[in-house]
Amino acid sequence: MSRAARAALVAAAALAVTGCGTLEGFRGGEETIAAVPMPPAATAMAPELEPGRDGCNHSRPPAADEARATYDEPPPSPLTGPGPWTVTMATSCGAIRIALDPERGGDATDAFAALARAGFYDGLTMHRVVPSFVIQGGDPDGTGAGGPGFTVESPPPGDYSYRNGDVAMAKAGNEPAGTAGSQFFIVSTESGAAQLQPLYAVVGHVVDEESSATLRRIDALGIDDGPPVEPVWIWTARLAEGE
Repeated sequence: MSRAARAALVAAAALAVTGCGTLEGFRGGEETIAAVPMPPAATAMAPELEPGRDGCNHSRPPAADEARATYDEPPPSPLTGPGPWTVTMATSCGAIRIALDPERGGDATDAFAALARAGFYDGLTMHRVVPSFVIQGGDPDGTGAGGPGFTVESPPPGDYSYRNGDVAMAKAGNEPAGTAGSQFFIVSTESGAAQLQPLYAVVGHVVDEESSATLRRIDALGIDDGPPVEPVWIWTARLAEGE
């Protein structure tokens, strides 16, 4: 598959909201709010999960059935301290620890952090796994067509080269570079990174071997370009400072 075709795949999963393939105006869930409340169990991580033979436990988390809040505008940034800031996702296949990059990601990193702080990602799925390329999640619909009700724009530098473990925001092909809602992807290999053009807002980077091992387990569940062969859940996503 060509570099251009691979790059187009990142956008493809976010194209189906309307006939013209845009996230603008999307309103999912039942509640529209402007503030960013802490989730009820903001300091709690996922329960201990007994992994299966694939190293994952695909049980459905309770948060998967909760109503998802949406937003009229980007929520206020919670990145008010000196940092460093991290988001740790407890997934079906292990933890993914993401060092946030506010300098490079700007408004997109702020929004990603605010959604994590609000519990928006709790109970969502990694709905798309393209082997040796990207792992994508953060869609409240679980289809690749959903979003939080807003978008921001934080284009990366024109000469940016993606790396294995980069966390960036997925966008529709007809949206400007750096457009970001809630859907994110994680680059799963260096060869996959080399196929991406600098069109996607970079919000952070996977930082440790435990997280890389989790990504490898998730990557192994991909079969082409679509849902993994077993569901991969984000049990919790938690924002922390100074870790």
